[in-house]
Formats: sequence, structure tokens, C-alpha cells
Amino acid sequence: MKVISLFLFFFFVFCFQFQGEENKALIIANENFYDNPDIIPINFKNENFPDVKKFLEEKFKEQVTPSYGNQVFQTVLLSRAKIAELDKANIIYHKKENPPFRFFDPTYSERLKKRFTTLEDLKSGYKDHKLNEMYLKSLSNEYPEAIRYHDLGLTRLGRKIPAIKITSNNMREHKPSVLFNCAHHSNELVAIEHCYDIIYTLLKDNSNQEFLENLVIWIVPIVNPDGSFLFWYKSNLMGRKNGYLASKEMSEDLGRGTDLNRNYPFKWNSGVEKASSDDIRHSFYRGYSEASEPETKAMMGLAETERFIASISFHSHATRLLFPYSVENTKNPQPDLPKELAKKLVAFATSYHPNRKFEAVKNIYSVDGTDQDYYYFKYGTIALLAETSHKNIEYKNVETVVSGFRPLWKNFLQEILLGDKIVLRVTNNKEEPIEAQVTILEENYFEGEKFTTNLWNGTYYKLVSEGREYTIKLNAEGYEEKILKINSKKDFEPDFIVLNKRK
Repeated sequence: MKVISLFLFFFFVFCFQFQGEENKALIIANENFYDNPDIIPINFKNENFPDVKKFLEEKFKEQVTPSYGNQVFQTVLLSRAKIAELDKANIIYHKKENPPFRFFDPTYSERLKKRFTTLEDLKSGYKDHKLNEMYLKSLSNEYPEAIRYHDLGLTRLGRKIPAIKITSNNMREHKPSVLFNCAHHSNELVAIEHCYDIIYTLLKDNSNQEFLENLVIWIVPIVNPDGSFLFWYKSNLMGRKNGYLASKEMSEDLGRGTDLNRNYPFKWNSGVEKASSDDIRHSFYRGYSEASEPETKAMMGLAETERFIASISFHSHATRLLFPYSVENTKNPQPDLPKELAKKLVAFATSYHPNRKFEAVKNIYSVDGTDQDYYYFKYGTIALLAETSHKNIEYKNVETVVSGFRPLWKNFLQEILLGDKIVLRVTNNKEEPIEAQVTILEENYFEGEKFTTNLWNGTYYKLVSEGREYTIKLNAEGYEEKILKINSKKDFEPDFIVLNKRK
């Protein structure tokens, strides 16, 4: 009996240790590989590279593979210890200060040349603005029954802002729209991969068909293509901001640009210290006026047309789910559904950060001029901001990181499908859509929020915190005010309301 007991004891200890080691193996170090100061891109002239390669391989007994190359030079990522050996051997090399990111990615040129062949290409490496546009256009050609490609506008430097919308080709009219966007800050590479994980998962897994049947899902993987260009082709110290260039700056100035997620017209320049900056060289430079940037205007135009019922904006890497309003001294409407939903959803996210779990918070620090605050204020969009757990890690680890967040965004979509909502379609007696102000008398607003039906089709979608009867007041210029009782619902079939012309 003692022998059996001892056996069971050691068996369980072994299983516990093995399970612990297995879980530990999934933890990804909070190390931004491409920002590692000990790893430096070194350029060698093409004619000298074979001799350098031979020297390094004989010295360190490991294969030397360029991370980038062209007709003039080859780039190799080397540690400071290896560079010291080059110096001892009097080998000539060129060290580029603050190199562009393409020097760090050995697969980039090959992937760009290969173009799109299968859905698996979306999981083959980090994307810049070129790959992003190519992939989105290719997806719309490959899946014409589900995907439409759109250019939302032009950037400060004249680049297109590509987007896709994904939905089934059923005949249902006026589906509500949801937005996922990434890379307001284009140096946050893992954030972009969350958008691509959503695309990949929706197309790969047939179990997501219900989302496409009922929703129009917009995805903008790189809101800031100019930032992507600057980061990949100019310097890895650029890319957070866009391509705006003040008159007193040089085109290669590392501090150029506007932080697009300080540029939206809600509480812009709030006066809260450190929420944003009027210093053009500051990382948080808010722009010379609210909505000054064409990228911001493009996203605002999309929101005006679509009136998103919900959205998530992806950033990195604080391991947080932020709900509006994120600027201090601003009071949320009551009941506070974005906060309630964020607190509920965050439980579905798994963090592979070594010492941080996902948390739902108002902010990490006070921030003004953000997209999620603007969408919530202007349209009542349940707009969240996801700070993923890592920034610029080795790409082989990205799938683990995004898989940890996948249950959250899927449950986010599920909440939209199954949650309680008010659905209206407001027209005149000729069945023409009306842009009417919608006030829910059971809700309280404190920042001047005014929500309206969609000018183009008269629809209004709003998630509510509980299933019940609501009192709705409708006002439109030239029409009689109407107050009525509406029951919230689970489906998306609208309550049709006709407003009469004022006599």
C-alpha cells in the first residue's frame, strides 16, 4: 500500500511539474527582438560578403544568412561580440544608425515577390504598407462572394488607405457594421497581426458564418501607411506618427509626423498634462488642429457612413483593454455599457506576457483625441482599444500572442449578435430615410452626446445593457417630435417608425 501511495505521489508531482513546464514554455519574453541594442544590422559590399561569411562561420561555427540584400550590399544581423571580432580582423563594414525595419526581416523581399497564393500567406510574416495593400486586393479577388476592397482616402504623403469589408452575400438589407482597425501607430507590428488574424479566422473557419450572415465587418489593418513606409524604409525610430512635415523640419527628421490617435475631434487638446503634445517633435504630437490629418478624416468619413455598432482598435503593448472615455475629467454616459462589456470580455483573453494579464481599464494614462472616444461620443459605438501583450517580437511567436486574444474578439462579435439592442428605421410617410436625433430617456449623457439615425438609410443600432422597454424620443428638422415605447430585442429586425411633417 505504501508503495502504491508513493508511486501516486511521485506520479502527480511529475505531472504537475510537466504541466508547469509546458505552460512556462508558452510564455513569450517581453523582449522586442528588433529593438535589441545588442543586435545590429551590418552592411557588407556584395563583392566582400563571401569572405566575410566564411570568416564568421569559421569563427563562430554557425551559418551566416543575410537578413536583407540588394545589388550593392548584404545586411547581416550581428551581435556586438561578433562585430568586435570584425574589428580585430580589420574587416571593413558599414553600420547604419537607426536602420529601417526591412533590414531585420529576411523574408520580406521574397514575400513581396511571391505575392498572394493561399490564405496561409497572411501568417507568413510582418506586413508593411505594400504587402498590406497587395494582400487586401488579392483577398477581394480570391473571395469575391464575401470581401470588397476599398480605398478610404489618401495619406499625408499620397498613399492609399486600404480596407476590406467582409460579409455574406445574402439578401438581408442594412446589416449593422463593426470595425476592427490596426496601426494608427505603424511601428507596433504585432497590433497589425491581430487584424490579419481576424481576416484569416473569419475566412478559414466555417463556424464564423453566423457573424458574416448578420454583420458587415470592416477591417483596416494599417490606418497609417505613411508611418509604415517610414518605419520599414527610413528608420525603425519612425513610424509611430504619420508623414506630416512641419515647415521647419527636414524630410528625414526622425521626429516628423502627427500621432493620429491624438488627432480625433473629441477633447482634442484637453489641457490635461501629458494627454497629448503641441510639440511637433513629441511622440504624442496632436497635430496643428483637430482632425487635421487626412488619415483621421478618412476614418471619420467611414464611421459617418457606416455608424458602427461596435469597434476595436488594436495597439501594443500594455496588455490592457481600454474603454472610453480615456481622457480624465470626462464623464461617461450611464449606464456605462462599454465598461460593463470590457470587464466581461477581458476574461476571455489569455496573455503570454511573462508578468502581466489582460485587464479592462479606462486608460493607462490620460489620453485625448483618440478614435475610440470619438466613435463613442459621436455615434454611441461600443468602441474599445486593445493594447496587445507584445510589440515587435520574433515572428515565430506572433501566432501564440494573437491566439490568446482570439476568444475575446470572437466573444465581442457574439455579444453583438446575442446582446440586447435597440434597432430602428426612421422614415417619412414616403418611406424616405430621415436623419433623426435619437434620445433614450432611460440613459443619461454628460458630454453633449447626440446620436442620430443614419442619413443614408434611416437606421439606428445601439447595444443596451439590459433587455427591457425603453422610452425613445425622436427629433428631426421639419418633423413633429415623437416619443414612444420600444422593447429591446436580440435580433436585428428594425422597429419601423414614421415621422410626420410639421404643419
